[in-house]
Amino acid sequence: MKKIFTLGLMACALLAQAKTYTLADLATLVPVMEDGSGVAVVDGAYVITLPASLPEGVDGIGFDGNNIVLSKNYLTVNGDIVVNDGETLLFAGGAQIEINGNLTATNATFGAAEGSEETAKGIRMYQEGASATLTGCTFNYVNINYGNGTENGCLTATGCTFNDHNAKGGNAVINFTSLSKGNLIQDCVFNNPSLSAAASGANVACGITIKGNTINKPNTSTRLYPGINMSATGPYDICIEDNEIHGPAENTRSGGIALACLLGNPPTGTLYVRNNFVEDCSYGITLTGPGYVVIEGNTVLNNKYIANPNQGGSGLNITCNSATLIAKAYMKDNHIEGNVWGVTVIGNVDINAGKVEDPTAEDYNPGGNVFINNGNGDPFVQYDWYNNTANDSWAQGNTWSVEVQDEEHIAEVIVDKADDASLGEVHYMPAGVNVAIDEVKSDAVKSTGRYNLLGQPVGENYRGIVIENGKKVIK
Repeated sequence: MKKIFTLGLMACALLAQAKTYTLADLATLVPVMEDGSGVAVVDGAYVITLPASLPEGVDGIGFDGNNIVLSKNYLTVNGDIVVNDGETLLFAGGAQIEINGNLTATNATFGAAEGSEETAKGIRMYQEGASATLTGCTFNYVNINYGNGTENGCLTATGCTFNDHNAKGGNAVINFTSLSKGNLIQDCVFNNPSLSAAASGANVACGITIKGNTINKPNTSTRLYPGINMSATGPYDICIEDNEIHGPAENTRSGGIALACLLGNPPTGTLYVRNNFVEDCSYGITLTGPGYVVIEGNTVLNNKYIANPNQGGSGLNITCNSATLIAKAYMKDNHIEGNVWGVTVIGNVDINAGKVEDPTAEDYNPGGNVFINNGNGDPFVQYDWYNNTANDSWAQGNTWSVEVQDEEHIAEVIVDKADDASLGEVHYMPAGVNVAIDEVKSDAVKSTGRYNLLGQPVGENYRGIVIENGKKVIK
């Protein structure tokens, strides 16, 4: 039976008494060994180096009554950790710290030691009920894996910057590995993540708000990964709003926002994707599997960077390949421009992108989606909507990529029952109306000078493509 070899203090039961450690405590308690492993202080930074080997039959070296254990895989801390303002924690080789407690870090830096940029892993937290609170921190190369497995405790990251994630510690910069709710990622910047900025496992119920973040050039690898990649399962709402995702504008297969229920049990929470801006990716926004998603106020622009149009390129996509379960989508006020496909609907899908005939109806939806120049092929063919399902789609009150918004012209940019008898019909009439600038009579428009492409007045917080003082701008 393997054991923990204890240095300095007599061993005691793990977590007999919860402790709080600082980085200075770790450096004091875990000395640098002859093989270079331990916690060192180098130029003011704390550096974790793991042992390459241990004596036969020994799993790790224990310190402070085995509340701290140094092994070949982790520096395990059975207690809380506080990283103070301005402190730096670096990981040498493939080092990773395992925190069986809470983590609090403010204006701190986590990164790879020199020469370990491609191997360092970072942080993992799987303790039941533990929380992570990251405020104004910087992560370079390394990531955080979090999942406390309960409804108690959550991860909060606000105002943080994450650079050049190397994917050695997981497939996302912030990776949710087991059940948790109340999570928040807000006002953070992700630069060049190797795969996703935020993600959760396929079987992970994760209640989360991802709001106001900027993701620059997600997925620098050649694998098909989106900037935000959340599992849609369990009873919790997922709210993805006010984010900007700027793809690499090249065929790296970098996606935008993906929600997926892949294990058959439909989520009972609502999925909200609102007011996001996604450009220059291989696709914009997608839901795969059953569930209910609200897609509102998003701008998906030039998501066309995929070599084979049959493998992606949708501005918005809803797919549910189930005979018994269904995906439901409510879409309103989205701007869908320059994508390989505008909207694609596949499988068992009930989609409401506009139902305008009865304003008193429970499922009334004014539409307000704007389609511009979506398509592919040589010669170029416009595809604003591809209804690749036997179900009907509702898409009234929208403006399409045609000069005249009538049934004859709109039919040219839609694939449905009229093109293939096995497909459902797209109900797109009545359509929206383009309003010229000089025809807008609203005092609100005249006073703000800002309105959407339907000529409707919008406030300063509206995100998308707007006309501002007579010019088209992206907000």
